[in-house]
Amino acid sequence: MSKPIAQVPHTTASISRRTPEASDKRALRLGALAVALTLAHGHGLAQQDMTAPTKPVFTIRGFDVLGDNPLSESDTVRVLAPFLRNDATIDTLQKATTALETALKERGFGLHRVVLPPQTVGNAVRLDIVKFTIGKVTVEGLQQYDQANIRASVPELAEGQAPNFKTLAVQTAIANENQGKQIQIALKESEVADQIDARIVVKESQPWTFATSLANTGARATGRDRLTISGGHSNLFNLDHQFVGAYTTSIERTADVHQLGLSYRIPVYRAGGVVGASFTRSSVVGNYGAFTSTGAGQTVGLNYSHYLPPDGGYRSYVTLALDDKRYDITEISGVAVPGRQVRRSRPLTLTYAARVERNTAIWGYNVDLSHNLSGGSGNSLAAYQSEDPRITTARFTALRANANYLGSVADGWLWSARGQFQYSADALIAGEQLGLGGASSVRGTSERPISGDRGLFVSMEINTPELQPGLRLVGFVDAGWLRNNNPNATNKPASDRLASVGLGLRYNRGALGLSAEWGRIVTGSVLSGAANPAIPRAGDNKLHLNLTARF
Repeated sequence: MSKPIAQVPHTTASISRRTPEASDKRALRLGALAVALTLAHGHGLAQQDMTAPTKPVFTIRGFDVLGDNPLSESDTVRVLAPFLRNDATIDTLQKATTALETALKERGFGLHRVVLPPQTVGNAVRLDIVKFTIGKVTVEGLQQYDQANIRASVPELAEGQAPNFKTLAVQTAIANENQGKQIQIALKESEVADQIDARIVVKESQPWTFATSLANTGARATGRDRLTISGGHSNLFNLDHQFVGAYTTSIERTADVHQLGLSYRIPVYRAGGVVGASFTRSSVVGNYGAFTSTGAGQTVGLNYSHYLPPDGGYRSYVTLALDDKRYDITEISGVAVPGRQVRRSRPLTLTYAARVERNTAIWGYNVDLSHNLSGGSGNSLAAYQSEDPRITTARFTALRANANYLGSVADGWLWSARGQFQYSADALIAGEQLGLGGASSVRGTSERPISGDRGLFVSMEINTPELQPGLRLVGFVDAGWLRNNNPNATNKPASDRLASVGLGLRYNRGALGLSAEWGRIVTGSVLSGAANPAIPRAGDNKLHLNLTARF
């Protein structure tokens, strides 16, 4: 005799691995299907009250769970164990049934219904699991994509199978991060018994993008202007592979400015994740397109993001990334600084990121933990100390975090906040430090004029209602604080800071975007500007301009 999946110690009862009788399923079909469909939309339905006028008391020594039970034996035992008792009543049976059904739902099995069939209570109580499967799947709204592409995005939604709703939600979330399509899935009762039909509604946009932008984020030595051309495709090979490329130069100093960025993403829907690869090469510091350069050199990166089941409007994922960053020898007026070496870092980074969307607000955050691995020319203490003698180890560890918030206020006003944090107990090379200043940091100064091993940056903005369609005024306050390990008396003080206030004008409508933001430094750096005129001082100001056209 086989052992029941849950039992009182020192008691035995038989267990059957058969499925419920066909007559039992027919009798339960309509009510069970209604509950299954309700569960698919995140709601439960209580069973009918089976309580008799006088409640009989009996002993439950075990449970026989028949049918397709997707839970493991250990999980089923854990769920039903609290209902093994000598003073059980009909209420106990109802609670056990509800508990098992709730456990199935919590694990994503919303099309599995637990039924307590008529029976004579003996040593073991029988519970039947009725499973409903997908019948027909239809796809609507297709123009640029085909059915094969859409169906491949949600492999969990297959005819003849009972999908796990958590797995299906992850696959849908990955698919909806593709800028070329958005999908929604609706379920309805099928004309075929024990089945439900699914309808996938698709909203499409063009899979390719092309844009050009002109900004004044450059410096005097390399040209004030920055011209960027970028493009991408979101459905290469009809497999949702996504490619993005960007190139930036200076019209004024074309020979001195070259920034190239390439990225490639491959969704792995069945695994619930995305594989990514990137390459950047830059001769200057600054942001360009979707890429960022913290120092002249090149980077190669590989990462995998695993998506966690969404919870309402809360979406999150975990990323493991390995980057190889090479920083070129510093040059002044085209001449290499004597004694400097090429530096390299090879950080392995674990990231947790989340995004929340509500009716009146959107916010998100990420936390990164990075540790520099050994390997590669220039990834050594000697190379690091050629840049900064403060550094005592090349095996640095850094904790970083970012957060952002956008919310609506009454009458069309918007306010937003964003922040950046970094902590390291080690002295770091400049490319791994937290930088302050520039169009995306403390406005009113050049790009990244100061940096530190540890620090915090915060920015707050208020946006007016639209003055004209797409046109808003903005006011902002930016501030940042830095600290350095093993400080010196020259360029790495124990602490530093930077703060600014400003006003701006933003226009974004259709294919055109324009921003003009003027910032004034109210708290300057503690560093002396004698050796470096780019060091921001109180009273400095800058008008940050950016014009973007999308095609």
